[in-house]
Amino acid sequence: EIIDKYYEGQEELKQLLLMHSRQVADKAMEVLDLHPEIEADRTFVYVLIVLSIVISAGIGVLAFNVATQVDEGITSGAQYYSAIVGPAGSNTQLAMNTMYFTDSPVGTIPYSVVSSLQQDQRVDSVIPFAMADNYNGYNVVGTTPAYLKNKSVAKGEMFTSTETMQAVVGSNIAKYCDLEVGDLIYTSHSASGTDTHTQGLTVVGILEESHSSFDNVVFTQIKTLWDMHDHGEEHGEHEEGEEHQHTHGTVCAILINTKNPGYAMQLVQEYDGKIITTEDDDNYTLQAIEPMSIVRDVLNDADDTKYIVFVLCAVILIMNIMIISIITLLNMYHSAKEISLMRLIGISMKKINLLYIIQNSIMGLVSVLLAFGVSRICMSLMNGYVESMGVVLNMSKVYPMEFIILLAVFIISVLPTVIWTFCMSRKDSIAD
Repeated sequence: EIIDKYYEGQEELKQLLLMHSRQVADKAMEVLDLHPEIEADRTFVYVLIVLSIVISAGIGVLAFNVATQVDEGITSGAQYYSAIVGPAGSNTQLAMNTMYFTDSPVGTIPYSVVSSLQQDQRVDSVIPFAMADNYNGYNVVGTTPAYLKNKSVAKGEMFTSTETMQAVVGSNIAKYCDLEVGDLIYTSHSASGTDTHTQGLTVVGILEESHSSFDNVVFTQIKTLWDMHDHGEEHGEHEEGEEHQHTHGTVCAILINTKNPGYAMQLVQEYDGKIITTEDDDNYTLQAIEPMSIVRDVLNDADDTKYIVFVLCAVILIMNIMIISIITLLNMYHSAKEISLMRLIGISMKKINLLYIIQNSIMGLVSVLLAFGVSRICMSLMNGYVESMGVVLNMSKVYPMEFIILLAVFIISVLPTVIWTFCMSRKDSIAD
């Protein structure tokens, strides 16, 4: 179009220009063939841009998703109970152990405390909780069906309050241990699995996947734990060096729902620090906590760490954005001769600009998609560590803010190209 405009009626000169332009282009391609390192340098630049975008977007998406899921997981678990009563010790350990199955139990208290609370008119429900033994590294919890009232059974049925030696397992246990309803499992005293109980538990149900710590626990009737440990103590000692508590007639904690929040505060004040003396003259000092209060303290401490992580992510993001911009501009600068050559053979600047914008847009789009995939891979690698906090990451959970982060990085990655092509258009000496 440009050539026709300036060479109208001068066919010979026009053909001479086209022939010369073709010869120049062929010579340029010949030079490129003789110097393959030029193409290698360009490939390296493209790889560097993609890597910078993947790091920038991946870190932002990963940090936001994990922090949000941890906050939601910890907060939601604490809303089930008004108060928790257990042995004296760390209140944080008591809360995390009973609601998220982390750490080890603080200790045990007599079951008589459960009976006393069940007769209290201020109490709506009382749920005993005991943690002892493990199955293939997964914790075994003894309780009542009421503890799982908010959970759905995907296969089979819930264990009953009357029958012992039944178990309901979390979805991850069923998946990774290849368990089905009706299978017999044998728990052990030690994490190594060498001191196994002779009595097995029958799997009567498999919980529906909840992406929570419940997916990684074996649940059974609390009397089952008492019976198994009484049976085990008649046949020998536990492994040497293994810390193991006698559980018959005792519980690790008591989870309470009161008829109104005021009663919860009264019970906490009444039972916190209370000393119980059994018929055997054993003394137990109790503690009572409000779960949400403890969780708020934990989250407040975690918030400081989270903000530090976000600041570091922001710094990395800004640095990578600067790198992306500089590399992109340098790449476009080195493409100036190619652009001049294309202009010389009659390609309009508008088409050249569109070509480079589409090229960098495709590269940016592929990069942010890779970043999203990398963030999911990192989440799966982090899941084991996060599970120690009582939260199971849901790989399929995506938040709207993640799309905003990816979109922002994509726009920033394409912006230098748009700016450069605009500046080139204004400096162009050949009018369209």
